[in-house]
Amino acid sequence: MENKFKANREFTSRSIWSDWREQLKDSEINGLRQRLEVMDREVLVDWLQWYNPKGNYTDRKCMDNGVKPLCKSKAVEYTHREILRNHTKKLYSNFSNGSIQLMFNN
Repeated sequence: MENKFKANREFTSRSIWSDWREQLKDSEINGLRQRLEVMDREVLVDWLQWYNPKGNYTDRKCMDNGVKPLCKSKAVEYTHREILRNHTKKLYSNFSNGSIQLMFNN
């Protein structure tokens, strides 16, 4: 029996494929909070669940774990924080991979 999920994942991981979730993850930081506040709660929860599958974001997972479902303001806050964290990781990664030259003035 073939693994359909793996086959679909290989298809979507191609560089020419651009998912809206990837675009949101890599979106510009300026005005990010305002763009997130306009989005529906369900879209934000879907993005959070995609970004961190082990998290308690969907209503079903929250109910199963005895946690209150995520409200819109918390979904905006969590999404904003994760996108900022992603940008910080990318900046650090780019900085640490580059060559650094130390200059001393004697």
